[in-house]
Amino acid sequence: MTQIPLYFLPGTQCDNALWQKVFELLPQNFSPISLVIPRGEDLPSIVSMLRQELPNGQLNLIGFSLGGYVASLFATIYPQQINQLLVIANDPKALPLHEVTTRRQTLDYIKQHGYNGMPKARICQMLSPVNHQEREIIDTIMAMDKRGGESMLVNQLSSTTQREDLLGSLNQQSFPIKFVIGEHDNLVNTNELQQALSSDYLSIEQLENCGHMSPLESPQALAHIIEGYFKTD
Repeated sequence: MTQIPLYFLPGTQCDNALWQKVFELLPQNFSPISLVIPRGEDLPSIVSMLRQELPNGQLNLIGFSLGGYVASLFATIYPQQINQLLVIANDPKALPLHEVTTRRQTLDYIKQHGYNGMPKARICQMLSPVNHQEREIIDTIMAMDKRGGESMLVNQLSSTTQREDLLGSLNQQSFPIKFVIGEHDNLVNTNELQQALSSDYLSIEQLENCGHMSPLESPQALAHIIEGYFKTD
């Protein structure tokens, strides 16, 4: 049986627990590899370090949230290394001004008071309303956040806030690119993203009853999409 390697990049304050249920649902001929977002000074340095970690040759690259942006940037800088790209819960463009301001305020607060973990209210903002009482999902997010800790959060907020719009470059690529967005994802404007896709190589799929944290909220649906997208005849 020919194995199909898949390289997975997590989001802010996430680790391989994000993907655990998805991995368990993938067919045996898929070989999922969980990556860590390198700690760089900015996004170009992060992508450069990631390039050193990944093997040569064309890759199947999957990124969630921040990892989706990093994967998209990697694909625009090293297009020859991409076989297929899957971007989950991310619209790879510059952050809106209000988000940039919020990040700066968060960093200022942490500098003065330290970081005591992600509040449940913030977690619920990232989930579909149908999942606000799903204790297992909430506990997983809290545990990942705790393992990442203050140093990881400060690094990721500091190094990844300055972003550029990558959709123009992605529309010019000649490899398949799919976006997967939860219908209740408050961090991604699906309509704007759909309108920005002009290439036949790019497509978008929406997950019902799902917020931003799709690998935890809809692992079965996401695994099904991954299987269909990366399977070989």
